[in-house]
Amino acid sequence: MTRMNQNKKARRKSSILIVLAMLLFAGVAGYSGFQVFASGSSNQDTTPADVQERPETNGEDLGESLEAVEEEFVLLNEAEAEMALEEEAEQTAPSGLSIPSIDITAELEPQGVLENGQMGVPSTEDGVAWFEPGAKPGEKGNAVMAGHVDSRTGPAVFYDLDKLEEGDEIEVTDEEGEVLTFVVTHSVSYDRTEAPIEEIFGPSNTRSLNLITCTGTFDQAEGTHDERLVVYTELQEEDVQKIENGDPPEAPDNVILSASQLSFHAVRDENVAGYRVYERNAEGEDQHIESIAVHERKSFSSPDLADGEYYVTTVDIFGQESEPSEPAE
Repeated sequence: MTRMNQNKKARRKSSILIVLAMLLFAGVAGYSGFQVFASGSSNQDTTPADVQERPETNGEDLGESLEAVEEEFVLLNEAEAEMALEEEAEQTAPSGLSIPSIDITAELEPQGVLENGQMGVPSTEDGVAWFEPGAKPGEKGNAVMAGHVDSRTGPAVFYDLDKLEEGDEIEVTDEEGEVLTFVVTHSVSYDRTEAPIEEIFGPSNTRSLNLITCTGTFDQAEGTHDERLVVYTELQEEDVQKIENGDPPEAPDNVILSASQLSFHAVRDENVAGYRVYERNAEGEDQHIESIAVHERKSFSSPDLADGEYYVTTVDIFGQESEPSEPAE
């Protein structure tokens, strides 16, 4: 996604928040507060180092900074690297929601802000509405989904939403069948007139998904519950890395040990920053013994090589490391 597109999207979402805030304080159509984006019962018409040990993760630890990779391999163009870090794959529209811990499976309906200022809700008690003008699940920001808690005939899709606990997982499937997993961080019940709109719908540096339903006492006069339950979740780290950096690079192949020289074939990937050579000792412990930049010869010489077992990994400009190559033969 280009910086221009990101800025346009940010302005669009900011405008939506402003509209929601105006509706909140104006009390559109006789309603105010969280009624703007509430969901609830069907009585409502609309609710809203030099030598180091290799980690046991074998390349899954992706926490290295760009600066560390630059320093190690000394080949990156800073401007190009920064642009690469900012680019993200466009997310397709979400189509399904699953919450295994409370046995929920639901189809998603895109909804916006209705003429009366409320967020549109699903057309059935078993469906879940996704706030389409906001963030898509997986994007930076707060994606929002709402579902009914009950209906005239009994419990609805989000009846057990209050049973979710920290660490529970929520899965969102998109139109191409890709699944993103979000993890519950906490839940809060708000008076429907005092809910923090920007915290729930506004911009964020995290990739969050917030689930909303009614809770509290049903107010016959207002035709809605007096509170709104919000379950806050964040995208799991594995999926964050996949969105931001793509898949880890492939490991080098044709790794050969001949006398005191280790050689291997380069990985054909424009994002490769370099390679790391590891030695595995008799105790099965791995030590990083050499870094080789992408433009250097794909070999390493040392008089001690014949006495150990060696493998090579690929490192990309995002700091992601491949799985180990086959051991040198």
